[in-house]
Amino acid sequence: MTAQATRDGNLREIQKRDWQPFFDSISDSVRGKGVDVTLSSLSGEVHQSTLWQLHGVSYDPYDDALVVSCKEQEHVITSPQHIFVREDGPSISMVEVEHSPSERETIRFIAPVLLEKPPVRPH
Repeated sequence: MTAQATRDGNLREIQKRDWQPFFDSISDSVRGKGVDVTLSSLSGEVHQSTLWQLHGVSYDPYDDALVVSCKEQEHVITSPQHIFVREDGPSISMVEVEHSPSERETIRFIAPVLLEKPPVRPH
């Protein structure tokens, strides 16, 4: 089963050009949250963490890497192809990072992260 087959109405793809500003915008909201990171592939799922305490999530466009910074360690997801977020009203509960059609990593927030409203731009 590919990651594409798991999509439902609550998952929204973040366009690559928006990865860095999106993760910058939720940085303060995720600090201190508990997360669970799971690697999924055609061969099965592997839990990489159980309740890490999050310091932040950021995208580095120069290294093409999503960095999940936790109290316990730093987890780097290199060369992501697609990034999806599970939206539950004004908050997100999960980030799914697709490496290829057969491999993805899921970052589940133990408590939902409230999305900040985007700044209003003058006309």
